[in-house]
Amino acid sequence: MEGIERRREWKAGELADFFQQLAVMTGSGIPLCRALGILGDCTDSRGSRKIYGELRERMEKGSLASSAMEQTGVFPEMAVNMIRAGESGGTVQEMAGRLAVHYRKEHRMQRRIQGALLYPKLLGILSVFLVLAVFLVIMPTLEPLLGEMELPRFTRFLMTASVFFKEWWYLVPVPAILWTAAWERAGKNQRLRLILDRLRLWLPVAGKLLRSVYTFRFAGSLSILYAGGLPMLTCLETAGRTVGNRYVELQCRQLSERLRNGESLSQAIRGVDGLDRKLAFMILTGEETGRLDVMLKNTADSFEYEADMAVSRLVGLVEPVMILGLGAVIGAVLLGIMVPLWRMYGYMG
Repeated sequence: MEGIERRREWKAGELADFFQQLAVMTGSGIPLCRALGILGDCTDSRGSRKIYGELRERMEKGSLASSAMEQTGVFPEMAVNMIRAGESGGTVQEMAGRLAVHYRKEHRMQRRIQGALLYPKLLGILSVFLVLAVFLVIMPTLEPLLGEMELPRFTRFLMTASVFFKEWWYLVPVPAILWTAAWERAGKNQRLRLILDRLRLWLPVAGKLLRSVYTFRFAGSLSILYAGGLPMLTCLETAGRTVGNRYVELQCRQLSERLRNGESLSQAIRGVDGLDRKLAFMILTGEETGRLDVMLKNTADSFEYEADMAVSRLVGLVEPVMILGLGAVIGAVLLGIMVPLWRMYGYMG
């Protein structure tokens, strides 16, 4: 849309703080423009202060809060739609409170995932440094002892690799840089990203756990949007964009067409590959009892717990695999070094 600046969207934690403070201030009777001014004066972030100033300036010129938020480019589509629905029904403060709760849960989930992956990342970095230490320190020290011996093929390979790393050490970061660049480019290629996101769902064990995380995000977004009074078709399309998987998002876009063709919500969602099948059955219960909004909220809370457990199980699987991989690499390198040394001591004996 014309007039919308291209900026980095605020993260879940930033959004949770913004909407929480906005809900508290507007609930206390402070006008929205005045609340934005107070928030701008209180923040230490220069970027956030600029956003608050832009929001206040646009609203003072007559723009609605939702339009002003949309033009800044830092607010997700879901947040803009929720505030727009609040403006129509006079419930901006209530919508801001719901958005604060939603983004607080999303932020908590992101922190859990980041914290859970910290140990595997550190283990991976440690393994790289250990291998480099073997090639750059240990192997050059042993080279005078092993140079005159007839070495096994694997040991000769290690010696050659040691010489390469010693002479061309500045090329060591190149594979990591190339891998990072290729991964970022793959993320921008829509077709390749679609293929990779689909393959994630079929990973052994991890695929099932990822479905729980995707279902939590979809159910949580759908619950808050529907409770905000937005049309179901808009809710489905917007919730699909919050999943974090392109393959699932494209299927969620097709849900609107299936609803227009007469299918119920539970039937349509049952056909989405990437969401837990329990979601469709729980929605069916809400449709039959006429309390779909309550069932969506309960479903979102249920899948929040399941997603948390899924992250814990996923890390529980990754850690031993990485430890075994690190042990295998270090063991193979040590074996390649020790075998000729054992032979040398045998000859001396």
